Amino acid sequence: VGGDIVAGVLASGIWKGDETVLFMDLGTNGEIVLGNREWMLTCACSAGPAFEGGEISSGMRASSGAIDEVKIDRYDLKPRISVIGEVKPKGICGSGIIDAIAEMFLTGIIDMKGKINKAIKSDRIRYNHHIGCYEYVIVFGGETEDGRDITLNEIDIDNFLRAKGAVYSGARTLLNNVGMSAAEIDRVIIAGGIGQNLDIKNSITIGLLPDIPHDKFEFIGNSSLAGAYACIISDEARQKAAEIADNMTYIELSADSAYMEEFISACFLPHTDTTLFPSLKKAMNL
Repeated sequence: VGGDIVAGVLASGIWKGDETVLFMDLGTNGEIVLGNREWMLTCACSAGPAFEGGEISSGMRASSGAIDEVKIDRYDLKPRISVIGEVKPKGICGSGIIDAIAEMFLTGIIDMKGKINKAIKSDRIRYNHHIGCYEYVIVFGGETEDGRDITLNEIDIDNFLRAKGAVYSGARTLLNNVGMSAAEIDRVIIAGGIGQNLDIKNSITIGLLPDIPHDKFEFIGNSSLAGAYACIISDEARQKAAEIADNMTYIELSADSAYMEEFISACFLPHTDTTLFPSLKKAMNL
């Protein structure tokens, strides 16, 4: 936890409000703050590069050619996609991966562990002998920029579940440290490149975000850059950033006895404790 999150808190205005805010900066290193002008807790979770398309076989950053939205038909399992730049797709970015995993879960293509249902008869579900696991074809090579299939395989899904599990369990640990539940959060602010096209419903479905009303969520883009700009042009902002850093209490997750249990539980879809996701009970019969 360092300059990025301090600049983000400065830009978001958490430090001057009475609302209890959960601030999440989602990137290679997921950084989280919980609090208001009276108090702030913070932690860093090793999400890895999955939110930015890293460690995903067909993953890429959110740039031209990246699939950023996915919707899977419930009957023929064919996906409808949106591509940044309206060009031929060449990969899939973080928001598209979230959509794809949520849709695969809701259609029964994958189970709570992220394993593909081998009993489904579809040309989009196949065994990849090169990597030794099953995969789902989002776009066949004949429709992509470079002629290669764009897929999500079980290794990709496992990598992403660990990334989202790290973030969700980090937020849960902060809440547990102050004896709060997710329902008591007044507002959730999401920063980072992934936030621009993030689907709240799908993010809740996979267990990345807490299951609270959608109108509590807000996206603010690159808050670190905004806070850095403020510090460049304003002595007052630099002074406030120093005060923010001094006022935040850092929680070392590796030293928290309950964190590893929280992390393991969060590496499932959406979570091993399904009571944390009441809105999904009807959809998934959890």
